[in-house]
Amino acid sequence: MKRFFSSTPARFALWGGGLFLAVSTLTRAALLAKAGHDVSWNSSLAGAFGIGFLFDLCCAVFAALPWLLAGALLPDRFWHHKAGRTAAAVGTSVFAVLLVFIAVSEWVFWDEFGARFNFIAVDYLVWTQEVWGNIRESYPMVPILGGIALIGAACGWGATRTGIIRRICAGGATWVQRVLWPVAGLAAAAAIVWGVRQSDIPAFRNQYNGELARNGCWSFFAAFRHMELDYKKWYPVLPDDEAVGEAKRMLDNADEPAASPAADDLTRSISGRGEEKRWNVITICMESMSGSYMSYLGNDEGLTPNLDQIATESLFFENLYATGTRTVRGMEALTLNLPPTPGQAIIYRPEGTNLTTTFTPFLARGYDCAFFYGGDGRFDFMNRYFSTAGCRVVDKNAWNKDDVTFETAWGACDEDLFHKTIIEADRNHLAGKPFHFFCMTTSNHRPYDFPAGRIDLPSHHGRRPAVKYADWAVGKLLADASRHAWFKDTLFVICADHCASSAGRMELDVTKYHIPAMIFNPQLVPPRTVNTLCSQIDVMPTVFGLMNWSHDTLGYGHDLLAPGAADRPGRAFVSNYQKIALLTDDRIAILKPNRQVTVAGCDLETGALTPLDPAAEAPLVRDTTAFYQSASWLFGSGRLKRQPAVPALSQR
Repeated sequence: MKRFFSSTPARFALWGGGLFLAVSTLTRAALLAKAGHDVSWNSSLAGAFGIGFLFDLCCAVFAALPWLLAGALLPDRFWHHKAGRTAAAVGTSVFAVLLVFIAVSEWVFWDEFGARFNFIAVDYLVWTQEVWGNIRESYPMVPILGGIALIGAACGWGATRTGIIRRICAGGATWVQRVLWPVAGLAAAAAIVWGVRQSDIPAFRNQYNGELARNGCWSFFAAFRHMELDYKKWYPVLPDDEAVGEAKRMLDNADEPAASPAADDLTRSISGRGEEKRWNVITICMESMSGSYMSYLGNDEGLTPNLDQIATESLFFENLYATGTRTVRGMEALTLNLPPTPGQAIIYRPEGTNLTTTFTPFLARGYDCAFFYGGDGRFDFMNRYFSTAGCRVVDKNAWNKDDVTFETAWGACDEDLFHKTIIEADRNHLAGKPFHFFCMTTSNHRPYDFPAGRIDLPSHHGRRPAVKYADWAVGKLLADASRHAWFKDTLFVICADHCASSAGRMELDVTKYHIPAMIFNPQLVPPRTVNTLCSQIDVMPTVFGLMNWSHDTLGYGHDLLAPGAADRPGRAFVSNYQKIALLTDDRIAILKPNRQVTVAGCDLETGALTPLDPAAEAPLVRDTTAFYQSASWLFGSGRLKRQPAVPALSQR
């Protein structure tokens, strides 16, 4: 037995697996140091490290396989020769470079998102141009990559100098060992794939501790396998007819009645409350503009003087929450008005084309609808989504060269975006054509670069200067637009896409979803503050109400100024990729994969959660299930298509 475990394949496997375990342990320790102020220093931290080590061991099996196969397939005489020892040393250096590169990548990812690799990391592999450009502009990559290469070379040299490589290569193996070791290694890997699930990691009260229990490589591949989550497979369910019927009942009200008595028709008919307005609408979706940067949530740093002032002159939603943590989620909420379906945003999915959106009523009235973006709109399939919804795409690829005065890997600066928007608005005004523009900003995004001389803070010095520049650019847009003839007939809808960070100690930290939204033009809309708990999906229905538009909608959002709005309880939908939740004024119900449910009392100010018995909160769980299941059904059944042709629910 001793000889069996000292054979060449075993020595190589132990060497490769050991290197992986060493780097994984050091990575977890480094992330703990990074998150030292956020983790809970109690027994759960020891549990996180214990669980994490088990996942490290599982991953080490896969990391050891190439080494094991090399030791088994190549003859002993090769490894005993100088060329074999050199190959083992070079392999050690290359392997060390790969492991350290992954570790550094995890550190960078944690610095940005407060989490191990997840869906976002998988997304970023797809969009290498923007992401690599962003990383290159944000970090000193030449020294970092040079340092990684030096560490790798040092590992190979050190293993050679200390005699480790010679001892690894000095073993021998019989033909039985050369067969049994690969079989055993592949069998162990298959057993791990079949029997180990990241979802088996127990819930931690502090989510930072829970993230430390993960292995980055395992998390990456788990996210890759589950880019989309089938609601009915993974989440609590009702019979479809009950889920849709319950959603229909909750959405139906005197201001927004059901358009049809059919049980499977969620369409509502909205009637205007007066003479229809033909106002232009410019929606500004602001990258990562957390409410916590503004004075209404207590910030006294003076980062958003323009937005703070605009809020006092607007219809301002002071208690509004983002539906998710990515830009495409914010876009989805503002244009589809649906609760966030689990997995990837609808915009990202192949079926997310030719949908009924908030552009549909504008198009029916002859408006010019356009999507403005300072970068490449192919990122996250934004161009595909907006173009099939009936919008012109005016991303940077459609701009003239002199339209761009400053850019980063993500695109032109916000002031360039807004300058282009004004040019297009002038053209429509001269042509006598009303317009609805959707503008997506980029400057408040790493690498946080912007033109010099605009604000009193320097560029490329972190998030806060970028926030202040983004605020300055919006102020400049409104000041410039006010000098144009079309301004007096234009609503400006300003809303963040999501918060700057979603990481928090709670299972879902609702304070990381609190965002500003406002509808501005004092000549058209008297200033007013709406303090009802609400969602991004309520913004555009309120715009339609202000313009007295009669239209049909499949969205779940409400006009917050409708006569009966004050009598309806507040609610918001919040989510990450796997957890989807319904938030009320004092409680939250969270639906999770494997049909798990968490219900808790929720302090909106601090985000603190107090566990409640799901059975005792069955009505809230049922409402949450009905909302999310029906929204998933609505999209999956094809009924969101602009010209749907699908069988009735009873026939499916």
